[in-house]
This record gives sequence, C-alpha cells and structure tokens, in this order.
Amino acid sequence: MNNIIRVHYDFTDGSELSYIEGKNCKGAFTTNCLEFFSTSNPNTFIVKRDGGRMSVQDLLRNDGFITKKEIREAHDLRKMLVAGAFEW
Repeated sequence: MNNIIRVHYDFTDGSELSYIEGKNCKGAFTTNCLEFFSTSNPNTFIVKRDGGRMSVQDLLRNDGFITKKEIREAHDLRKMLVAGAFEW
C-alpha cells in the first residue's frame, strides 16, 4: 500500500474511514484506526488534535527527535505509540 494514510489520534472530524473501508480504499484516506500505523505502511502519519504530527518515515529516519530508541522495520509502531514511547 503506497497511498498516504492520515490517522487521527485523539479526535475525529467525520472524514475517517473504518478499518475495512481503509483496507479496500485505492487512494489516500483518513482514518482513526491505529492498525495502519506500521512500517508496512511507510506513507502513514498520525495527527493529534493540538496539531502534533508524526510519520512512519520520521521514525524510520532514526534522527532522535521523536524517540531515542532505534526504530527498525520489525518494531510494532502501534504498540509503541499506545505505550507512550514517542515524544511528539
């Protein structure tokens, strides 16, 4: 899946697709399903109500701005997000 996926983290605005709709979507879409936030979807980014934003590509860059941990493709980014491992 190479489309841009926007994930609303702590808010909704009515534009979000469900998990099944997102899996079947052929273009870019917005959702609130954290399952899409993974290294298998590199064009995914998370947006918070306060405007904070973090992308899978940011994490894989390992520049130390979001987390001090080295992120590899094997990591479960969704679990790390829910556990509070990122500073954003």
